[in-house]
Amino acid sequence: MTAISNKIINRLTLYHCILKYTAKDQTNISSFEIADLLNLNDSLVRKDIALCGVLGHKKQGYFIDDLKKAIEQKLGFTEHKEVFVIGAGNLGTALVKYADFKDYGIDILALFDNNVDKIGQEVNGKRVLALKKLEDLVARINVKNVILAVPPQVAQEVTDYAVKCGVRFIWNFTPTVLKVPKSVTVYYENIVSSFMQMRNSTIS
Repeated sequence: MTAISNKIINRLTLYHCILKYTAKDQTNISSFEIADLLNLNDSLVRKDIALCGVLGHKKQGYFIDDLKKAIEQKLGFTEHKEVFVIGAGNLGTALVKYADFKDYGIDILALFDNNVDKIGQEVNGKRVLALKKLEDLVARINVKNVILAVPPQVAQEVTDYAVKCGVRFIWNFTPTVLKVPKSVTVYYENIVSSFMQMRNSTIS
């Protein structure tokens, strides 16, 4: 996938979400409709879509199926990434139950936890394994991507172990800034930051 900015990636995923649900009721959509739904400038929407190699049609806009497939290709949704979830608590299990992950090329294979009461259980068809088995599975099936959904007080300790096991990409859902080697990439899912932006933009 050609490198594009995170802001454009974010907008394209929002366009895709609109297309996914709009396709149930219509076959075409205009850049004006997308811009209006997201409170964006119409020219910005057209510019983003042009990056996907799709041209609009006069008086028809964009064919939804074609645009949806083009965005999926641009963002690599068709290139499936296998992922482990570390942490089988409320957040970890909720993420595993999120059915739309597969639509975006994310294939969760299993969960890991240290809680003996959770080990052996299944969540949405995925088994909860003992964390100590992570190293063997990373080596055996070469999965280097994990979603980290553990309590913040153990986040660094678990991260250190995951890195030792060969993990190289961490999608961090904990409110913790992690220390990792330069060979490891951490993506932060900052839920609190998103909430604060929403709160601060609300007019009381």
